[in-house]
Amino acid sequence: MAENFGRTLGVASLALILGLAACQPAQDSQTGETALPTDYAFVHEVTDLPPDPDILYGQLDNGLRYAVRANQTPPNVASVRMVFNMGSLGEAEDQRGLAHFIEHMAFNGTTDVPEGEMVPLLERYGLQFGPDTNAFTGYETVGYQLDLPDAGQEALETALFLMRQTASEMLLDAEAIDRERGVVLSEERVRNTPIRRWNNALWRFRLPDTLIPERDAIGTTEVLENAPRERFVDYYENFYTPERGMVVVVGDIDPDTVAAQIEASFADWQGIDDPRPDPDIGSVSTDRPLSAGYFYDPELYTIITVDAVRPHAPALDSSQTRFENNLANIGDAILSRRFATLTSSGTSPLIQAAANHGTDFSLADRASVLAIARPDRWEEAVAAVEQELRRALEHGFTQAELDEQVANLHTALRDAAEQSGTRQSSTLSDQIWSNWRSDQVLTTSQSMLERFEETLPQVTPEAVSEAFRAQWEGVEPLLFLASSEQMDDAQTRLIDAWDTSAETPVEPPEDRGDLAFAYTDFGPAGAIASREEIEDLGLVRLQFENGVAVTFKPTDFEDGTVRVRLDFGRGELEPRAMPAVDIIAGSVFTASGLGEHSADELGRVLAGRNIGNSFNVGDDSFSFNAATTPGDLRIQMDLLTAFLTDPGWRQEGMDQFRAVIPEIRRNSYATPGGVMSAEVSRLIRSGDERYGLPDPEQVAGVDMDAIRDFLTPALDNAPIEVTIVGDVSEAALIEALAPTLGALPARAASWPDYDEARTIVFPDAVEEPVVLRHNGPANQARANVYWPTFDDSDAGRTRAMALLNAVFDLKLTERLRERDGLTYSASNAAAESDVYPDYGYLYVGADVRVETVDQTYDAINELAADLVSGAISEDEVLRARQPLLEQIENAMENNGAWMSWLSQSWGNPDRLDRIRSLRSDYESVTRDELVELAAAYLSPERTWRVTILPRDAEQ
Repeated sequence: MAENFGRTLGVASLALILGLAACQPAQDSQTGETALPTDYAFVHEVTDLPPDPDILYGQLDNGLRYAVRANQTPPNVASVRMVFNMGSLGEAEDQRGLAHFIEHMAFNGTTDVPEGEMVPLLERYGLQFGPDTNAFTGYETVGYQLDLPDAGQEALETALFLMRQTASEMLLDAEAIDRERGVVLSEERVRNTPIRRWNNALWRFRLPDTLIPERDAIGTTEVLENAPRERFVDYYENFYTPERGMVVVVGDIDPDTVAAQIEASFADWQGIDDPRPDPDIGSVSTDRPLSAGYFYDPELYTIITVDAVRPHAPALDSSQTRFENNLANIGDAILSRRFATLTSSGTSPLIQAAANHGTDFSLADRASVLAIARPDRWEEAVAAVEQELRRALEHGFTQAELDEQVANLHTALRDAAEQSGTRQSSTLSDQIWSNWRSDQVLTTSQSMLERFEETLPQVTPEAVSEAFRAQWEGVEPLLFLASSEQMDDAQTRLIDAWDTSAETPVEPPEDRGDLAFAYTDFGPAGAIASREEIEDLGLVRLQFENGVAVTFKPTDFEDGTVRVRLDFGRGELEPRAMPAVDIIAGSVFTASGLGEHSADELGRVLAGRNIGNSFNVGDDSFSFNAATTPGDLRIQMDLLTAFLTDPGWRQEGMDQFRAVIPEIRRNSYATPGGVMSAEVSRLIRSGDERYGLPDPEQVAGVDMDAIRDFLTPALDNAPIEVTIVGDVSEAALIEALAPTLGALPARAASWPDYDEARTIVFPDAVEEPVVLRHNGPANQARANVYWPTFDDSDAGRTRAMALLNAVFDLKLTERLRERDGLTYSASNAAAESDVYPDYGYLYVGADVRVETVDQTYDAINELAADLVSGAISEDEVLRARQPLLEQIENAMENNGAWMSWLSQSWGNPDRLDRIRSLRSDYESVTRDELVELAAAYLSPERTWRVTILPRDAEQ
């Protein structure tokens, strides 16, 4: 089951939403005003940076660029991309949203592929389609992507043929456009979130004299509803031109052969005469004074941004500009680390903050701090940001701070070089086109490491401090506050808070000096009590004398990577003294550090180590998950063993959680999808409090003592099962495990099953849907249908239901999206529990307009009735089954998949047989079996439905 909302709730949840620490690629430099070369197809032709020699670059006579690279991870697959160097910025006022709309139309009919045939064609090759999967649109880019599960000649020729059709042969039929309007408007509704609204307001403040604030890729409803065909054609003909395009193919291929295929497919493509050039998108002033902006949204976090914005200074990508950029990146990392130290206390007015710098739209160079604050303490948060930023600017950075970040960066570069041989083809293809779009050279990981090591003597506190200051000095800061509280004088208060703070002197940072990890000795190394090889699955099973059990699969799927999972206890099934202690424990346990090190201190102690400590309270176990390297495997096991034997139980972990949970709750009720996670996951389990979002009273009732009482019995005594998959030898594995987990006192031979806790009841069927409310826009609603099914005790039955679900998915897309235009994306899932007997469900849902909720339910019911009546074609079975089989094929070469299959297999040995039967189960399911399954479970009288409506809707 995958609905453990809240079990890892914490500060990181906000970072994932906002991308706080993401550093944009910078091209700025202080190296003079030499004119830059412009006459080149790829920037590596005119710089001192060496390109990846394994990439075959080329340009056709018509101007189309291409790049091809052989890569065998995964084997027998290929990733195909076609990208254009213009997006929504190319739109006229009456075309706002059409760059993205045209992307939709690529799948709705071309000269040689009739409407409705492109997606089924590719599904028969094993591709799975969904929202955001096959195309994308941004301000400056439109792209199409196909990840082919079969890299054979026929599949590649088909992919290139379809890309060629997309390039210039879209029909853009007026009736097809009208049918698609509802889908695009549905996407606009889904994307109308507090974060999107804030982001648009922030760009309007940052770059007021530019097109950026008015060219959000989703566009305006006025244009989406009314734009005539000729405005689509105008954009398509002017910006889908060969000289703007690039085709990328990476995979298990012969580059020369594929290059010839690209030539054969695209050489005849000629765009219109005299297409429009890049638009004038505006300008950035150097004279803007200290300014403040404010954005109110009742469902938004309290977000503070501080920006230093100046006109972009173009600089050629070179060794020197990269060195200068690395210095500034290190400065950003040190300041972000200082913010992390503040927020780790749990008492700071800041919840999270990070610094970054980069270039926006080749228009502005910008240094930024972005912070999330406690709503009632935002003025204190402004002062904290101002003072830490000023401390960095006035006093620079210490050697200890520099050493920590250099160690982390060095490790990242070294690991990237060691692991470069098994990078995913999809990742490489995206790197190639994105580097082209940003005029950056795609070098090798090894050359990046070598350049870094060569320049290490020049990476000093003084050099980093100077590079950091260069990003901020010379322009006045721009302050922007986003708040869930409505204020009449927000801008004045914001500037007052900044100016008042600026009067407070700041002291130089304290040089903390060196720290040593305290957990390296757990007693005499343990001995192996038993060893077994399972040859057909390539496994080794070990058990230490203290009872610690190990499942090990050595692989070469990821060079230099070792994945570790440690399971113990029964997770959600364990006794608890109060509600929500389990949900909160998943978030605060590791945030509370160790007995000898706080969580913040661990970051310094373990700098330069590739290790992790993710903790989860699962349905039936507590678990740690980590990815490390062979060289760091021992210290990874030291760390996990330390968490088992000496947890910190520090109050700061709880304080951090209590600071962030109100913001998570606020955001959860801002959209129908958030309400799904917060409430529906509990309701479909008849109110079981182990699921869903805990309410404020529950959070207030849980303290660190309650969490300690909940976790300690299993930490101290529960049997331990370790699963390790990756690039490490058995001898090295034992060398890391024997003195750590193997050295622990003997664990209990068994652990209670807690059968009394293994009861979850699906809610009774309802005649009228349950109604829940969200706080978002009035045009957002969601219709959801659940059918109770069965548990996961029969693998064949579970897989048959998965295939039925895949057929249902095809029908949902064809009906709700393509025919009726009700939704951008219907969702569906089959979930069968392997913990709770007799519990499982099939789910279908869709984000729709309020006025079409009933129509959506009628359509879903009709589709379910079709399945029950046997309206499943052999072609639909093929199109549903083939992507699943291709996914299985790829999963067999994937460490993450093996970890999922093997974890807890020592205690549940039948999981090994399930691996063996995986492909044959899916291959053996017949159409008639699917009809029987639908008839048994998809009758309308068995459904539980829930509608999520805006809070002020009259329904």
